[in-house]
Amino acid sequence: MENKTSEKLTNKQMLGYSFGGIPMALLGFVFTLYYVEFFFDDLQLLPIYFIVGQIIYAIVNAINDPLLGQLSDRTDRKKWGGRRLPYIKWGAPIWGISLIFTFFPFVGPENQILLFIHFVVSICAYDTMLTLVVLCWMALMPEMTTDIDERNKINFFVLIWAVIGVLPFFFILPIFKAAGFPWFQILNTIIAIVSIICYWIVVKTSEEKPEFQKDEVFPLWKSIKETLKLKSFLVFIGYNFCSVFNSSIGFSYLFTYIFILGIDPGLAIALFFCVFLFIGYGSNYLCMKLRSKWSMKKIILRFGILKVIGAFITFILILNPITESLIWFGFIWTTFFGGYGVFTVPIMSLSMDEDEVNQGTRREGMFLGMNAFFTKPAQSLGPIIATIILTTCGYAQNALIQTPEALFGIKILFLLVPAVASLISLIVIYFYPLYEDRLKDLQVRLEEIHQQKRERLTSALKN
Repeated sequence: MENKTSEKLTNKQMLGYSFGGIPMALLGFVFTLYYVEFFFDDLQLLPIYFIVGQIIYAIVNAINDPLLGQLSDRTDRKKWGGRRLPYIKWGAPIWGISLIFTFFPFVGPENQILLFIHFVVSICAYDTMLTLVVLCWMALMPEMTTDIDERNKINFFVLIWAVIGVLPFFFILPIFKAAGFPWFQILNTIIAIVSIICYWIVVKTSEEKPEFQKDEVFPLWKSIKETLKLKSFLVFIGYNFCSVFNSSIGFSYLFTYIFILGIDPGLAIALFFCVFLFIGYGSNYLCMKLRSKWSMKKIILRFGILKVIGAFITFILILNPITESLIWFGFIWTTFFGGYGVFTVPIMSLSMDEDEVNQGTRREGMFLGMNAFFTKPAQSLGPIIATIILTTCGYAQNALIQTPEALFGIKILFLLVPAVASLISLIVIYFYPLYEDRLKDLQVRLEEIHQQKRERLTSALKN
């Protein structure tokens, strides 16, 4: 629903904010694509240590997100000049350093205990700083605008910048990775510096709304309890858990998918990325255009059902070696009908709006923290399940050729597992309550509250 009273964001503000998509994608791309390969394949960390490390990683992720969200919400705005931007400005350099540390090979396969310690400490440190910076960056957007179409537009800009930032490194990184130490580490240092600059652009072009600076801050337990009262948020958590799970076994296991794509590994990776870029982002744009005709919920359900059906059919077809090349058709199909992912952040923002209507205060940090509390474990669950599948099917680490049984396991990982997770997410999102008339009513009431806050701020400044 178009917002008739609140100020529209300028293109400078929207583009400046969306610059944060570059480091989020770039640092995430390097970490997600290579941390499993680096520790599990290159350094040959034993599967049992890898799984135990993922469990510890999941626990740390679950604990730090709501705590950091509450820290951001409760930050003294007058003392620090805001509750989001200071953490972005000073947290970004530490996050960059943590990426460099993760891929610095302090020990090799001969010392599994020290390698395990390096694995756990580095990935937990990386995720903690990711949480602090990205949480505060994401909390800015729903505060900056309540207009759904502006939020979708900003999110699409974020996706575009993410591709622009990742694209050159997508082709450069494998070369530096193959070159080994220290070239891969040098490139990671450059990536960290680029990311820090991007976040400083965000800080320079974005601002926190002054009318929200005096909102009530709830104690931790009350904040958690009130957050979990919202049906819309609980439904979103279930839906997003499945989405995060699928993402965790996407690019992370690209090094295994090349065994079933049927072409040269370099060409396979390039085509994989091209499909993701042109088909995926084209579908994102189409979904945004369809929002005025269908609700976000209807688009997710209609596109999602077609995505799941295509994945199941493709999996059955590629079990026959004669039709194995159809795997590319399946990948294109599922990528196109997965374009509804562009709505993930805007849907979560609606729960923040609903909470403000109910409570009179904005608590983006806690919502993002609680979302991560429940969904971050999916980042570990995905690799755990993937490792179990690959190990059970006889996948050989760091090998050039895999057995038929291992290839079968990779096919399960590539199509069947994501299809099942997507199907569960569609069942969950079917119960999402904020759409059509109820959403329109929420937008009207939200604007009334914001108008009252602006009037109180104006009155206080005059006095």
